[in-house]
Amino acid sequence: MKKNYSFLPLLLTFLLFAGCSKPVVFEGKVIFPNANWAFENKAITIKAPLTSSEKPYSIILELELIGVPNVDLMNAVFTMITPKGGKTMKAMVFNFISPHEPYEINKSNNRIYRLIVYPKKYFYETGEYIFEINQFSNKADNYGIHSLTLRIEKAKE
Repeated sequence: MKKNYSFLPLLLTFLLFAGCSKPVVFEGKVIFPNANWAFENKAITIKAPLTSSEKPYSIILELELIGVPNVDLMNAVFTMITPKGGKTMKAMVFNFISPHEPYEINKSNNRIYRLIVYPKKYFYETGEYIFEINQFSNKADNYGIHSLTLRIEKAKE
């Protein structure tokens, strides 16, 4: 019996590309000197070039923590400004005592606090979006925070 395997390379190529596609559309990271989100730098701005899409995306903030932050709660406002100037604002609370999701550990053994700002957000304009994260929990420095990462991923359907 002779078997025909001509479809096998095509199938393997498809599986390779399907398995390698990453859902991350954008990732921007701000590293805080001395693991201190200092009060004078309380407002962080990250710009992202995005393409309009009819499919939703998840907007996620990740804080990389070294040790234990010197605050239990950190209030913040997340602002998204579209290329044409439209604004969306959302209040958030980083609860370091009882996080929304379990902490993850990264390669350098630091804890990652993950907060999903929008589980499904649509981008209707193509161009540069501006994301602002303004923490206003107190007028002191916030030690123990190594970095803040903004991730935009394809939303799970």
